[in-house]
Amino acid sequence: MMGKTCVFTIVSNNYRHFARTLAASVRRWSPEVEVFVAICDDPLDASDPRDAFTTLNIRDLDLPKFDRFTFQYTILELNTAIKPWVFAALFARGYERVIYFDPDIKLYGPVDPVLQALDEAQVVLTPHLTGELDDGRHPSELSILQSGTYNLGFLALRQTDQTRRLVAWWQRKLRRECIVDIPRGLFTDQKWMDLVPGMFGSAAIVRDPGWNVAYWNLNHRDVTMSADGATLVNGQPLLFFHFSGFTPGARLLSKHQNRFTVDALLPAARALVEGYAADLEAAGIEECRVLPYAFARFADGTPIPDLVRRCYRESFDWEVSHPDLWTAQGQEFLLAWLNAPEPGHRDAPWFTRLAATVYRLRPDLQAAFPDAGGARGAGYARWFVENAGGQSGFPETLVAPVRDALRRGRAPARGAATPGRDTPLGATEGVAALGASDGGVFRSAFRSVYRTAWSARHLVKPLTSQRFRHTVRHWLLRHAYFDRRYTIPPLAVAPGAVADGLPRQQSRRPRAAFADARTKGVNVIGYLAAESGIGESARSMLRILAATDVPVAPIDFRVGNMSRMTETIAEEAVDEPRHGVSLFHINADQMFVVREHLGLQAFAGAYNIGYWAWELPEFPDEWVPALALLDEVWVPSAFCQQSIGMKSAVPVLRVPHSVDLNDTPADRAAFGLAADAVVFFTMCDVLSVPERKNPLAVVEAFLRAFPADDGVALVLKIGNLAHQPDLHARLQRQVAQDRRIVLLDGYLERAQLRTLMASVDCFVSLHRSEGFGLGMAEAMACGRVVIATGWSGNVDFTRADNALLVDYRLVALERDLGPYRRGQMWAEPDLESAVRHMREVAGSTELRTRLGARGRDTVARELVPAALAPMVSARLAAIDRWR
Repeated sequence: MMGKTCVFTIVSNNYRHFARTLAASVRRWSPEVEVFVAICDDPLDASDPRDAFTTLNIRDLDLPKFDRFTFQYTILELNTAIKPWVFAALFARGYERVIYFDPDIKLYGPVDPVLQALDEAQVVLTPHLTGELDDGRHPSELSILQSGTYNLGFLALRQTDQTRRLVAWWQRKLRRECIVDIPRGLFTDQKWMDLVPGMFGSAAIVRDPGWNVAYWNLNHRDVTMSADGATLVNGQPLLFFHFSGFTPGARLLSKHQNRFTVDALLPAARALVEGYAADLEAAGIEECRVLPYAFARFADGTPIPDLVRRCYRESFDWEVSHPDLWTAQGQEFLLAWLNAPEPGHRDAPWFTRLAATVYRLRPDLQAAFPDAGGARGAGYARWFVENAGGQSGFPETLVAPVRDALRRGRAPARGAATPGRDTPLGATEGVAALGASDGGVFRSAFRSVYRTAWSARHLVKPLTSQRFRHTVRHWLLRHAYFDRRYTIPPLAVAPGAVADGLPRQQSRRPRAAFADARTKGVNVIGYLAAESGIGESARSMLRILAATDVPVAPIDFRVGNMSRMTETIAEEAVDEPRHGVSLFHINADQMFVVREHLGLQAFAGAYNIGYWAWELPEFPDEWVPALALLDEVWVPSAFCQQSIGMKSAVPVLRVPHSVDLNDTPADRAAFGLAADAVVFFTMCDVLSVPERKNPLAVVEAFLRAFPADDGVALVLKIGNLAHQPDLHARLQRQVAQDRRIVLLDGYLERAQLRTLMASVDCFVSLHRSEGFGLGMAEAMACGRVVIATGWSGNVDFTRADNALLVDYRLVALERDLGPYRRGQMWAEPDLESAVRHMREVAGSTELRTRLGARGRDTVARELVPAALAPMVSARLAAIDRWR
């Protein structure tokens, strides 16, 4: 009977507009069916007439251990996890037929066909696919297989003994395992449903093309309009359309796919999308989408990162009692638990439960920092302190314990005779255990003495023994950068050499590998395959060296770098240093990681050069000890030269990055760009600290410059956005509100990136600081006009005659951001200056042509490999003569 039938959905408050739209469509087509909405949130302060449904509050669903159940899941996971409890609650109210729809579904006909299916079956499901996906786009058949055979945006159950058992079984599975974990074969509540037809039987799999039409099956659906105005799908009436991942105003039909754009849809399908967008607008999308989520924050208002939830879910015993997690006492308990050392690592206070969870989930960190919870954990601890807050959104309360352990400098000694014996954290790794400012004037004086002694080492070398110099150097390091617990590392000697009567030390690598270490040539050691700026830096040096007659041995070092490793080089990489000069394209903070993994013998007997970049005026004191590994430093810009040179006792030379001229033809269609639009472009990787790259300022300047101009577009190419979910969400909202903005997330192959650069008109960089600015140089190499902040490394080649420089003022950082410390200075670009330049570019073809040509000419004269080769060749020849 229809009176025993109900429809329900589940939303948090920020999705109420979807629930309102769904409920309105049910009322229109099946007014006799009651609609319930389970609110996975707190109730609203005031009622709203658009909420024409009966609400069920999450606190009334009899969830097991409510605080830990709601804490352990993300908002997506929790909204799906409570589904079987809602079915159970509606069964308990006497409903015989219960139909679930995702909130982003709209009905276009009565639910009668669903009820007819329930007359024959006890469970009604719809498959994701009824045909092949073989066009190479996303989602693929594999990704559908990973997320589940059946789409749980729809599920209908007839109440029977069997479906009550199904719901109880489902509840047991979702108590702890309603998670997005594709490698483990889980995708929220949905993947479990793959087992239902086999385990419970009496399930109908409805393949009607008019049911659950969505982006994943639209390849197999021909949406048309009949003569009487009804929407048909493959000739059958449309029952319900699933607008999963749809955002009004967005270019793509769904953010979860790249197969369909709204503009490319057939007229009938596009009419459905446009009508749905209007429905959401009327349902209050703008006011709902900003409503807070009840389970997003701790009791004191601190946001809860997703990894904190995961650490708790995976590591805390479900049966062990603790205070309510949504109270102040519960927060205090949980923070103490998260910040305690990982069990089994009590002597490693920096390896907290949370730090251990991050480490366990990141293979790149495991490769970069082996034994992170043991004697070599200092490198991982420093990575966590500098990066975990920005990449994972951890508040200071979860980073401070690791920082404090690092400052205390205590870790298990390697090879200690007595368990628990303390030595300086990382002292044997040669990384400063204390902040550079610790010790005041005396420490500063020792740093000056150290730099002076280092600069005079060649003069005293003939008069002193290696053992004496080694002892003095580390005595000074102890007083300049460490504390009294710093221990002098063993003296490493080149193979075959004897140091002051000391026994020869065993090389960590076969002696033959270094037999020709004094031959003419250069070993280029760096992240040669990394799709990142520092990887491109190393490849640019290989291009320069290819234009010389200098023999080269490329060595691909990957430890500690989180970028995707798919770039290739023309040269054949080798495993061992072969030449007398080693050029490390690895920044200062990672130099001791290199030493740890390659061994001191990789440095012995060679003239060692570090190619470093640093983006702020003051080079960090804690990285100065890395200079002890080098004979000189190369930098890409005068800005870096001044910053590093102020604290370096070794020579610092400017050797710019090389850039090839780009003659790749444009292909705007490949990126969905209009042929006649003036296209602005910005590009960055959030692993380089998004506040420094400042992409949101480009968006704001674009919107200010062109509030209602359809003749312009903005392309945002942002890498690794998964590490910055808040930034990702903010950019998605901007894109959703303005169809002229295109967001490209993830990686592009080098050829694709060159095509994209050729397809735009203007590169915009409103950075706060740059060591060089490769993106700007690559745009100029393509003949594209550049708008850029007129400060830091890029001003070597972006000048008033070949680019549009944005005004700025220098400001102090108010908080630590990655490696950039509070109190350091960087630029704040003037948005009005940027707006003015963007309007100039859009309004003048002549300006774009003139500045583009001048920029390309600058690159051709100063930055192509052939232009830089003589400088590099001459310096290497001078080093060879000196050696």
